[in-house]
Amino acid sequence: MDKGIYHVGLIPDGNRRWASANNKQTSEGHKEGSKKMELFMKWALKKPDIKEVTVYGLSEENFKRSKEELDWLYQIYYDGLSKLLKEKIIHDEKVRVNFVSTKANKIPSNIKGVLKEMKSETKLYGNKILNILLGYTGRSEILRAVNTPLNRFKNFFLGLDERDIQRALSVKNTCDFIIRTGEEEAPREAKSGFLLWQSAYAEYYHINKYFPDIDEKDLDIAWGYFLNARRRKGI
Repeated sequence: MDKGIYHVGLIPDGNRRWASANNKQTSEGHKEGSKKMELFMKWALKKPDIKEVTVYGLSEENFKRSKEELDWLYQIYYDGLSKLLKEKIIHDEKVRVNFVSTKANKIPSNIKGVLKEMKSETKLYGNKILNILLGYTGRSEILRAVNTPLNRFKNFFLGLDERDIQRALSVKNTCDFIIRTGEEEAPREAKSGFLLWQSAYAEYYHINKYFPDIDEKDLDIAWGYFLNARRRKGI
């Protein structure tokens, strides 16, 4: 990406632990997390120097959770995505929305329907990009990229290089900055399968709060850290 035009990722962690710490049902934690996801996306999309945003909604590993919790999550995702489809900022900022999944067959059809509609409505936009990862893990994305018919053919005769893999990824651009939330005893730099290829050289920032507890000031502090880190590297 061009200098000063960045790709920012979010790993939201702590919804369930927030609910437990506040003596609430797990579903309440996910509801509060959904509100903060909306806050984050609006914050990021308003930044003129953020060109691309990638948010982690659901990993492949999350499918192992109980049916009751997954049903709650699916309803929250459906409601949140339906609202996002109508958000003024998506159209004002000309944001192209991408749905990225490495196990899409596990995602309910009503959610895929909203995402398909969102992709259709925003396909001609190009000022910014919003990638929504649902049922995703970076290992599966890389394996799928390696095993595309073109790459299998090329690998057999010529061998692959990094550009071949990058072209076949669902999220094609390098990720510059990753924010992770979640109360921990020490700052945690766990990627949880998030954009493993794209984030190889990303800056990383841990907000030591459960995701439902973050606010815009936390995001501004994280962003300031990133910009200062970039300046120190002369980029």
